[in-house]
Amino acid sequence: MKNDRLRDKVYSKLKKFQPISEQFLFPILLLIFPFVSIDQGLDISDTLYSLGNYEFYELMDTNWKLSIIIPSAFGHLLTFLPGAGTVLGMKIYTTLVISAMALLVYYGLKTVIPGWMLFTGEWIAESVCWCPSAILYNYMTYFFMTFGILFLLSAIMTAEGAKQKRRLFLAGVLLGINVAVRLPNVLEAGFILVLWFADFLEKKKLRDSVRSTIVCIGGYVTGAGVCICGTVLAYGLASYGAMINWLFGIANDSQSTHGTSYTLRTTIEAYGHTFNVMIIMIPCIVAGVILFKLRFKKVWMLRLAKILYIIGIFVLVRYYFAEGVFTTNYYYYDSMFQAAMMFIILSGVMDVLDIISGIMDRLGYVSFMPGTNGERIFAMVSILIILITPLGSDNYTFPLVNNLILVAPITLTQLRRVIRRSRGGAVHFPWHAMALMVVVVLLIQGTLFKYGFSFIDGMDGTRRDIRMSSEIPKAAGLETTADNAVELIKLYNVLKDNGLLEYKLLQFGNAPGMSYLFDMEPAIYTTWPMLASNRIEDFDHALMNMTDYPVIVTDADIDGVGYGVSDKLDILMDYIASNDYNIIFEDEKYVVYAIS
Repeated sequence: MKNDRLRDKVYSKLKKFQPISEQFLFPILLLIFPFVSIDQGLDISDTLYSLGNYEFYELMDTNWKLSIIIPSAFGHLLTFLPGAGTVLGMKIYTTLVISAMALLVYYGLKTVIPGWMLFTGEWIAESVCWCPSAILYNYMTYFFMTFGILFLLSAIMTAEGAKQKRRLFLAGVLLGINVAVRLPNVLEAGFILVLWFADFLEKKKLRDSVRSTIVCIGGYVTGAGVCICGTVLAYGLASYGAMINWLFGIANDSQSTHGTSYTLRTTIEAYGHTFNVMIIMIPCIVAGVILFKLRFKKVWMLRLAKILYIIGIFVLVRYYFAEGVFTTNYYYYDSMFQAAMMFIILSGVMDVLDIISGIMDRLGYVSFMPGTNGERIFAMVSILIILITPLGSDNYTFPLVNNLILVAPITLTQLRRVIRRSRGGAVHFPWHAMALMVVVVLLIQGTLFKYGFSFIDGMDGTRRDIRMSSEIPKAAGLETTADNAVELIKLYNVLKDNGLLEYKLLQFGNAPGMSYLFDMEPAIYTTWPMLASNRIEDFDHALMNMTDYPVIVTDADIDGVGYGVSDKLDILMDYIASNDYNIIFEDEKYVVYAIS
């Protein structure tokens, strides 16, 4: 009794700070948190590859450009903003997209989900955003997906009429626009299932449901159609058709990592691995249920049992750290990835139970997971995001980990609801505690990961302790590892001292960001010819049709393992030999060729 009064007193005091926190503190923190460690790392692979595509927009491969036309054009426009002439400046502008998504969800769902819970969910989502913000085709995909879903949810919760139709139409428009962000986003048409599920739960007439569907699909066709027509007008129908064929060629290539079979296989493997490490939780929960089935004669005995069980959970967490399931390598993904996957599996299980319970309620059967129709609809949104996000990617389930902006707050809301409605007996305590363990571990590991991680640069644990300034103008303000700084400065000075910075650059290897970093125009249509998506015949044709003799920089050690890499390297070496190139610089990392 005394403990209950103390708890209520503390709760009432904290409650006083809730309004000001939800109105000011939480939004400010969600705005600035993505900028943590923004100056960390100088990655000359994916990050600067993307920035180079924005800066050299007109020279970019037409197929690649048209397949991601909106982020390409948006990124190009960002390069004209004040301060956008450096890597750090562009990172600041692109990071605003992440902040905007979190704030959209925070304000968009604040009337149906408690502010503190939204804040916690968005904090988790922001903390595990591992992908460089410069890769806009990922973040703009999540942005338009999130914005469209928010309009869809708003329409579902709005009384029938013109206002609902406008919101349904806008939801369709935003999801349709996403097709021009990244063509595989056409799969997001599947979010129409949310509307159908809502109509099913609400017992809408078929006629009304068909009308709503037509409005939503009309918006989708409008959004996608306007973007596609604009692209066709700008680049021609033949170019757009060639891009479609190019994408299908990649997807159907048995060697490609972007094919449907590869995506499904790696996604299933990711879930399978996490299921295996979670199996040990089952006997722990069963043992706890048996323990709390006992009749405790005294309250203190029950409390002691709970304390002992929590100690057991700490032991389990320690075991996970010992086995490498969780790690303290906050400079690398493994510190948070399995915790994030456990959270996603927890979310998926609750989503499925919620959806099945909703169907049982609707059909007049007794459900096993109490909830409102609105809560069931949120579950449908969550499970569709989980299913759709990884499709078309070659990055395991990492895209999903990067897109918890809606899933995280929905999952926390579900968990809170289920825990509150199953308080009747201590027998529920074991699984409550286990689920909360996953959330707390992810919250802590994700936050520390956010502070310690930088894409590629320092992912081996090497400290980033060199602050770049005027040595390479575009790298000013960034912190990188000593080896990376020394190597890039040395290479930049070689090019500068030999008067080669004014030449075009052909880079062959895994440093496609050199063109952007050194401000050297790309010699051909791509700065990353090693990628499997750049076909051998296209590379050969581009090389044979160059009118200038560019500077050529290759990695010193190219293993040729990648699809088509050996063939492309042979073509490049033949070109170098036949045009009397000389090696003007060589070390353990790079070789520089030029015509003297």
